[in-house]
Amino acid sequence: MKHFLGYIILIFTVSVLFSCNKTTSTIVPSNIAKLKTFYLTGPDSVTGLTSAVFTIEEGIDTGMVTTGKDSMPYGTSLEKIVPRFTCEATPGSVTLFLGDTTVTLGGNDTLDFTKSPIVLKIISSDLTTTKYYHIVPTVHSVDPDLYQWETLSTAMYPVEDEEQQAVLLGDKFLLYCNNGFANRLFTSGDAATWTQGTLNGLPDVCRVKGILCDGKKLYYAQSETLYTSEDGATWTAKDYKGKDFTMETMLMTFNDTVWLILRDTLTNGLVLGQINADTVRRTGFELDEDFPVSGFATVEFESLSERKRAAVIGGYARSGACTNSRWNFEYASTIKGGYNIVNYSIEQPDFTTLTGVSVIWYKKQLMMFGGVNKDMVFRKDNIMVSKDEGYTWQAADTSKCKLPETYTPRQKQSVLVKDNNIYVIGGQNQQETFVDAYKGRLNSIDWED
Repeated sequence: MKHFLGYIILIFTVSVLFSCNKTTSTIVPSNIAKLKTFYLTGPDSVTGLTSAVFTIEEGIDTGMVTTGKDSMPYGTSLEKIVPRFTCEATPGSVTLFLGDTTVTLGGNDTLDFTKSPIVLKIISSDLTTTKYYHIVPTVHSVDPDLYQWETLSTAMYPVEDEEQQAVLLGDKFLLYCNNGFANRLFTSGDAATWTQGTLNGLPDVCRVKGILCDGKKLYYAQSETLYTSEDGATWTAKDYKGKDFTMETMLMTFNDTVWLILRDTLTNGLVLGQINADTVRRTGFELDEDFPVSGFATVEFESLSERKRAAVIGGYARSGACTNSRWNFEYASTIKGGYNIVNYSIEQPDFTTLTGVSVIWYKKQLMMFGGVNKDMVFRKDNIMVSKDEGYTWQAADTSKCKLPETYTPRQKQSVLVKDNNIYVIGGQNQQETFVDAYKGRLNSIDWED
């Protein structure tokens, strides 16, 4: 009679404490001790728990409960956790071992899951089967929003007081330098170690910041001559004397087209030009007089609406005035002529006049590096970001994205993206030309969305 009464009490206790299976007034004893589902909950202040997907791996008398690649986001707290689970059959008891602490679960236990090992012990309702599950909740140990920066070199080559321009041709970095009298070329495969190479065909007084690369070929325009190169070392000149335009400067690559700024020889106005098959042709797009002709930055990207866009930011107008303009180019087949050009600074004028910045598209946002204002004062924020495609800008969070301490504020640096890495190369301030290189990478850049 005592045994029978004890058995009834056991069944009653199990039906109250556990929600593994739907409670009924009559429970048939079972020899099954097996997990069906497992997940974690906690206070509303604990984020990331609901996104964790646990996988149950079964062994003969043991099992594993893991989050695998669906680990919880960085910063998820596991100090106040309520484990939730269901079983294949109503168990006799469930015990959780947290390090040196033993807890008999009752359904709403708030526990510290930072302890280890974590083992769940299930005993079947007929008390004949016992199974242990090792639980491994994984929280990302790396902050996905953190940029990792490193110094690649502080002395890439023997420095002179000169202007620089770095470009990517295939997998190779090319760094062009001009001191006002002659050109130099340095090449690298990793932006850390540089070798001086031969260079032929460019004019001695070359404004190297105007060298443009479309990934396969390089272009440089000066007055009535277009220079092109397939290897970066040997350049070929093509004469455009007697045309109705002269070539002011290279502009950008956009929508699989190389663009440049032309000056109409009759009106003296600025016109957009294109290069097709090494031939320059003028388009019907006339540019405003305050459109920049030097010191500007350009970037090509695809908008969130999947339209091809480009931006031309800052620089000096032909009059010599430093501008605060942010010109946006958009391609859409529904637009007359295929292109729409808008100056964002008209509607959003609260943006300092600047020149010598570099802009890239990285992780669905624009990033701006360096630069000075019209008074040649360096911006306090070395990196600025725009999450709305250049319409508005704000300083980068320095707790997440900060260049190494060896970096000095500057302008005219080259910023390139290769294999999801950001490379910041060279640049100038009023006192010196920099011959250093830095590499940065967002932790989550290769993670699955």
